[in-house]
Amino acid sequence: MGTYKDRAELERVMGRLFERLMATPAVAGPLTSTELVVRFRYPDLGSVLTFDLKHRPAAFSTGDGGAADVEMVQSSDTAHEFWLGKLNPVRAIATGRVRARGDVAGALKLLPAIRPAFQIYPDVLQELGLAGKLERAPSTPRRRLDWRRWLRRRESLDSSRLARDTFPPTGKEPCVPATERVALPAEERLLQREMLQRMCLIRELEERLAAEWKDGALPTAAIHLSTGQEAVAVGVCFALAPDDVIATTHRGHGHMLAKGAPADRMMAEIFGKESGLCAGKGGSMHVTDASVGAIGANGIVGASPLLALGAALSFQYQKRDAVAVAFLGDGATNQGMFHEALNLSSVWKLPVVFVIENNGYGEFTPQSGSTNVAELANRAAAYGMPGARVDGNDVNAVFRAAKEMVERARTGAGPALLECLTYRWRGHMEGDGQSYRSAAELEEWKQKDPCVRQRELLGSEADGLAEKARSEIDAALDFARRAPEPGPTALVTHVFSPEPRRFQSESPGESVMMTASAAINRALREEMERDPNVLLLGEDITLGGYLAVTQGLVDVFGKQRVRDTPISENAILGGAVGAAMNGLRPVAEILFSDFLTVCADPLVNQAAKLRYMSGGQYSVPMVVRTPGGAGLGMAAQHSQSLETLFMNIPGLIIAAPGTPRDCRALLKAAIRSDNPVLFFEHKLLYLTEGAVPLADDVAPLGVARVVRPGKDVTVVALSYMVQVALEAAAELEKQGIDVEVIDPRTVAPLDGETILRSVEKTRRLVTVEESPVRGGFGAEVVARVAAAAHGLLSAPPLRVGAGDHPIAYNKALECLSVPDVARVVSAVKSCL
Repeated sequence: MGTYKDRAELERVMGRLFERLMATPAVAGPLTSTELVVRFRYPDLGSVLTFDLKHRPAAFSTGDGGAADVEMVQSSDTAHEFWLGKLNPVRAIATGRVRARGDVAGALKLLPAIRPAFQIYPDVLQELGLAGKLERAPSTPRRRLDWRRWLRRRESLDSSRLARDTFPPTGKEPCVPATERVALPAEERLLQREMLQRMCLIRELEERLAAEWKDGALPTAAIHLSTGQEAVAVGVCFALAPDDVIATTHRGHGHMLAKGAPADRMMAEIFGKESGLCAGKGGSMHVTDASVGAIGANGIVGASPLLALGAALSFQYQKRDAVAVAFLGDGATNQGMFHEALNLSSVWKLPVVFVIENNGYGEFTPQSGSTNVAELANRAAAYGMPGARVDGNDVNAVFRAAKEMVERARTGAGPALLECLTYRWRGHMEGDGQSYRSAAELEEWKQKDPCVRQRELLGSEADGLAEKARSEIDAALDFARRAPEPGPTALVTHVFSPEPRRFQSESPGESVMMTASAAINRALREEMERDPNVLLLGEDITLGGYLAVTQGLVDVFGKQRVRDTPISENAILGGAVGAAMNGLRPVAEILFSDFLTVCADPLVNQAAKLRYMSGGQYSVPMVVRTPGGAGLGMAAQHSQSLETLFMNIPGLIIAAPGTPRDCRALLKAAIRSDNPVLFFEHKLLYLTEGAVPLADDVAPLGVARVVRPGKDVTVVALSYMVQVALEAAAELEKQGIDVEVIDPRTVAPLDGETILRSVEKTRRLVTVEESPVRGGFGAEVVARVAAAAHGLLSAPPLRVGAGDHPIAYNKALECLSVPDVARVVSAVKSCL
């Protein structure tokens, strides 16, 4: 039995508590100053209570009447903890024990105002003869720590304490089942009826989700519904062929149903269940169904045009008779990603249609407050493509306009932009107070209900469709509620695509001397010859790129496979992601690694996460090559080493080779990988010569290389610092010091075992990196070794790297920043 025996007892206690709060000026003043209507829902007892602090006099009521600014959904036991002041409300919200709804700013004001009530609640229980509810559980005696145990030196290595990265699996992972596609009727009247049926299904789904969210049944604080916008989703998707694809937004439930995703598994996904479309990993904002041609709803405003651009590039390159569609809101047209996508798709005449669902508001801001362009379709003219505006509440008008643009794109005439004027009936997200618009405005748009308009067109033929939709959503809700939760092992599945070749052995055989630049060029050439789906894209790469690494490749493979792009880093990487999801293996070049900050979203939020969020439906086999590092006098914005900036992003493989041989061997592995690989190439390494095998040398990703065996000190060096460490080791050898140099080759995943085995032998550790040591690669290596080899080291580990400052232009200052042979020699000697 819970804290309260029944609903009546809970409501009696809360009613008396409210009376006491309002009778205490020091408490009542701050509470009423919040001017909020606060509702508490207790699903376990079926109780709904409201504190009206907005109106005068403040009032307490039971039941579900009127609108609330803030809602708190929790069990009655959790509420008891809260009023006793024993609950951390922030943590409770984060873990789902309390589900907060509504005005975020209001909730932030409410908590400090309500805190004095914690002193009054126990008195209320005493007054009502319920003091027994205040009994505390006996405290558990704390175990006394034996500090001597931790101070004792441990001479053995404990590899079980070594932190291990998530590696790509070597075998298959569980995959979500594919959806059976259902063909749309060809006969006009039947098609019209099916349009209304699908619109009713979307409307019913969204309205039921609103109710479930309100009751606290969904595991999310934010859900974005498309009620009122059904005609856009259905009109566009019904104009598509089965092999056409859509990329959509955080408000994408309707698009998914319109494209053919099943309501039951989509509902299960929004409930976070294992049998959901994405195995419970994507949820409302990221739901997708690859088997019906959806490449994902997306929580990043402006991302869908880039993914659709990439899909269209894949269709054009592979000569597939397919078109990509990007749904986006009016607010996304102010994003740079949108403009980059339109420009590049126009330059390449890609088969893509951009559909703007203009509901008048970008989140809470009206269109007039964010742009002076009255008709968003006019933006198309800037990019040399046709644009049109239609009534987005007329499903047939949308269908006709979309059909014309889609068929035009299918013939190779290039992209188009369609603006659909519509309106969302609900807030930007559920709980949104909607103070930015009037009730009259909402009512005016409700009179243009797209479902009603289509129903009137069909007359009696529309009979029973709403009931059919209701029945289907009833079944979907039942399916979602009964579906199992994901097990703990699901947390680490689908992070990477399987990599059966990860442990491929390397057989160097006969070698030739070549620079790293030539080795990279050779790797690209060999992989492009091996796999016709490999293509290159980047700025000026047909001429070799800024540093001439791709020199001559266009002469062999042509401009369809070696593609120059505008100076549009988001389009380069976002397009690569979309292309990788649709059958290609793009190798994108970012001119300098410093510019990765310009296009971080396609890398961090798309490439690294789309496989996981889709529950394994998609792989993203792409490589991002980028030169970094100092030494050429290019100052702070063209000289950084940013490997560690991306180390903490799950789903990315990060390679940073330190020798010409590994530049070729690792790049070949990266291109063959089914995962996104960020491939850092140090600019000074381009001119560095080394032995490169003539054979098909492919390095296993995630495995370090001992480039120089030794027994006295372990030196772990990253990228070009491997060359510096080898020179230092040669210098130290003259002084009788035998250094073992390890090149990790990939920093994510990081091969800690190889490093640990070396440290077990040498008992001394030095790390060398070009980036600042604060929070850097060396810090991660030292932390892992310290955890697994506590007491084993004969000297404190040392990190050699840059200081806490940018790279200077002045040559002497630049040299002071970058570790050199003398600094590495000094660090090694100080360990002895």
